[in-house]
Amino acid sequence: MAPADRATSQPSERQAAPVVSSGRPVAGSLDTLPPTGFRLQASLVFAFFGTWFALLPATQITLALKVDQIDPDGKAATLSLVLGVGSFIALIAQYVFGALSDRTVGRFGMRRPWLLGGMVTGVLSLFLLSGADTVPLLVLAWSLTQLTFNVLLAGLNPVIPDQVPRRQLGRVSGWVGITQSLATVSGAYLVHVFLPDVTMAILVPGAFVVVSIVILLFVLGDRTQTRVEVPPFHLLTFVKGFWRNPRQAPDFTLAWVSRFMVTFGNVTLASYQVFFLIDRFGYTRADIGTAVLQVTLTLTVCTVATSIVVGRISDHLQRRKIFVLISATIVALSHVLAALADDFAMFVVAIAIAGLANGVYLAVDQAVIAEVLPSRATVGKDMGLLHLANVLPQTLVPAVAPLLLAIGASGDNYSALFIGGAIVSIVGAVINQFIRSVR
Repeated sequence: MAPADRATSQPSERQAAPVVSSGRPVAGSLDTLPPTGFRLQASLVFAFFGTWFALLPATQITLALKVDQIDPDGKAATLSLVLGVGSFIALIAQYVFGALSDRTVGRFGMRRPWLLGGMVTGVLSLFLLSGADTVPLLVLAWSLTQLTFNVLLAGLNPVIPDQVPRRQLGRVSGWVGITQSLATVSGAYLVHVFLPDVTMAILVPGAFVVVSIVILLFVLGDRTQTRVEVPPFHLLTFVKGFWRNPRQAPDFTLAWVSRFMVTFGNVTLASYQVFFLIDRFGYTRADIGTAVLQVTLTLTVCTVATSIVVGRISDHLQRRKIFVLISATIVALSHVLAALADDFAMFVVAIAIAGLANGVYLAVDQAVIAEVLPSRATVGKDMGLLHLANVLPQTLVPAVAPLLLAIGASGDNYSALFIGGAIVSIVGAVINQFIRSVR
């Protein structure tokens, strides 16, 4: 992976899109890209599925079960530590490797080296994670997993703006978005099959990562560039490039804050549902997998179905912000029901409502972001900044959660945690209404 260190000046945003040595226009010239075929679309969706299959179930299910095995008495605080450190690593890695991917030169392409390197090191980190039997080793293993898979994502995330023209962007992005929900429910099924041993539930997704990324490596007609096409590297300029002045891009800033707060609210319920089911309803390590599978299936079906329907309605009406507000209101209702649930059936109803809310939000969130991007010349950097709004809540919720859980005498006040998340989501949706460039 060789980031370039010499270059000429970059073309301005108003200039015609230059053509790189691969013969494809540079990212950002969406109207001039040739159509993508079925092979590339299918392999790209499969690659995203494989990546999320390894990451998302671990974040929401298998890590919690590993922590419960290693430190059952202090599981909430330990999970907060593991998730918090891992999210911080992911935050830094996504920026650094994503920017270096844009500077990579060579005949192998700009994205392939990061796809290959991330795949190999990611699978090795999963082996370490599966065998972790102490808290320090678990923290190290999950940190390496986050680091290596963000190397992989540094090559994977830019493929859509690199390869997919505007007229196909919605279709491809929609299928890619669904991969997260499908990966989560697939991971829950693996946990159900392999419990009480979670080792295979961690390692099997690693096999999917290898197969899916290898297929993409062969199918992808990657962009290439020479050293003279990349600006000189200056560390200070590199670091400053990740700052976007809120005064120069107020709508972008409002969209960032809104996404951060809505995501924060969702994470409070998603990351602690395993402990909630164990502590409130008495599930054990042997039968928690069945409960989590039911919950995840319910969430996935409601999310996918609602997202498809609301996306069409939003496009027809050309309105986005009202759906963000509706989504946050439904999220608040789901969190309150989860907090008050006195049996598993009521909790499943709460999760179903949360899935409806998530589907509404996913249907319009990307559209809002696309409409508030400050410049077509800096799409990659700005999407990296928006990634921060997804990752930071995963870092901050584990830090805040123990404080809310400690309210009262029991030390496991999940009602305070869920209701607190609902309030944050509502505030985020209200902030979204102040965006001026989106209806």
